[in-house]
Amino acid sequence: MQPQRRHYFAHIPTIALLILLGLAPWLSVILFIVRAIDRDSEKKELRAARERQEYAADFRPQDTRQANSQNEPYNYSAHYTANHDHPTLEQQRSKRHQQKITQLCTIAGAILLVTGVVGMGDWIGSSNWNALFTYLCMIVGGGGALAFSLMLKRVSKLERQLDKVVGDQDNIPLQELFAAAGIPADKGRKILESAIDHGYFGPDAYIDNRTDFLVVRGAAPIPAPPAPEPDPTDETQYEKLLRQLHQAGSALSDPVMQEKAARLEQISARIFALAEKDASKQEQLRKFISYYLPTSLKLLNTYAQLDSQGVAGENITRTKQSIQRSLDLLVTAFENQLDKLFQSDALDVSADIAALEGMLNLDGLSGDSGFSVQP
Repeated sequence: MQPQRRHYFAHIPTIALLILLGLAPWLSVILFIVRAIDRDSEKKELRAARERQEYAADFRPQDTRQANSQNEPYNYSAHYTANHDHPTLEQQRSKRHQQKITQLCTIAGAILLVTGVVGMGDWIGSSNWNALFTYLCMIVGGGGALAFSLMLKRVSKLERQLDKVVGDQDNIPLQELFAAAGIPADKGRKILESAIDHGYFGPDAYIDNRTDFLVVRGAAPIPAPPAPEPDPTDETQYEKLLRQLHQAGSALSDPVMQEKAARLEQISARIFALAEKDASKQEQLRKFISYYLPTSLKLLNTYAQLDSQGVAGENITRTKQSIQRSLDLLVTAFENQLDKLFQSDALDVSADIAALEGMLNLDGLSGDSGFSVQP
């Protein structure tokens, strides 16, 4: 796609203008301005030609030979399409304004910077301090203008990148959009708002702050209802005690105490699993459930409360050390309680083994008959 007329000034190399700036500064400045005007004119012609081509493609009827071959009337209205994602005039003006500001800062910054550097070279050896101040201001101002233009160019590049990620989607989560584009979330929202203002996603795009979605067209997505929290009234006694142990251990900040609390929770879960499987073992756990477990919970909660004070006083330190020693004893007690639950199983197994050995001896199958078969 080529513009209708040739734009020779628009393609003058920047390096040539910078070299000319040292030889004929005013001529170089004039050429910078003329090139900027000619480039803007070329872009407008290219944009207009592209819009005409898209318009012609949108409203070009398809081939009617198939319909005529079937002797059916051709439905022209079915092939007329209108792209509702075209940006508004205000968005187009905003985008062109940003492009003009970028060009102006680039041209003005380059002119000021090069003029200041050339002037500094001429100033060396003279004592005109006013000229020095002027040249320094040119260098600082030109460098700042160039830095600002580079920032605007980077923003435009990121806006185009966001537009490519969105593609034809009607909506997309902001977290997913920024991750795909490689933009931090704190900066991504500002760049996204700028892209919306410049019409990259069409006239209807907006950010839905309730769901953190970019909505390009249509209604905002309905967020999924939060998962219902478990009802404590539906918990069994064992589940309630395990939950309280877990909460008490999570409130601790000391890694050693966290490990001890996790060990108590682990052993308690094994004990309760055995009790649920064999109802006869529940009688053995009456004191364990009514005294040892509540005492363990009380000690863990007290330790977490003392640890959260942020004071290493004598009384607090002594109490915490006592709780640590007590928890060591409780861990041993819990392990012994678990082992004790297998006592009856061990007796039953021993009785079964003794009966088995007796039967084998009576039947002469134990191998202790006193004679052996000679080969």
